Amino acid sequence: MSRYALLFACVLLAAGSAGCKATDVAAVYGTYVADYPVASETLTLRPDGAFTQTVTMRAGGKHVVSNGRWRFDAPTGFVIFASGYIEVLDALGRARPDFAEPLSGVVDMPVVTCLGRLYIGTAQFVLYHKREPQNAAAAFICRQVL
Repeated sequence: MSRYALLFACVLLAAGSAGCKATDVAAVYGTYVADYPVASETLTLRPDGAFTQTVTMRAGGKHVVSNGRWRFDAPTGFVIFASGYIEVLDALGRARPDFAEPLSGVVDMPVVTCLGRLYIGTAQFVLYHKREPQNAAAAFICRQVL
């Protein structure tokens, strides 16, 4: 690979991997999915401030649906779940025994864009990506960075 091609690839990777916080609430509305070793989830954020979260556990196939309220804080770029959010994983990344019970407090998660795609959360635990057509290579890079 020539020096220029390598330099160009590095510049593209650096530019694409730098996450930018979302600032437009209209872009945040929609359906997001997360797929991780313990479960898969679908999270739908509606413009009226309501959300629906569906969790399907891999072991046993338990299926749980929760509804709650959310809002977007543009200055911080965080989605704030005021009620109804289900947290499947504990601090060590294992399934919580009582995961089906929605948390009683407020939960907030960053909303970032990477290579034109919206993500909620962090790859350390659960990373939701907005359900829309996209480049598979770009999705792979973003999951590694976020």
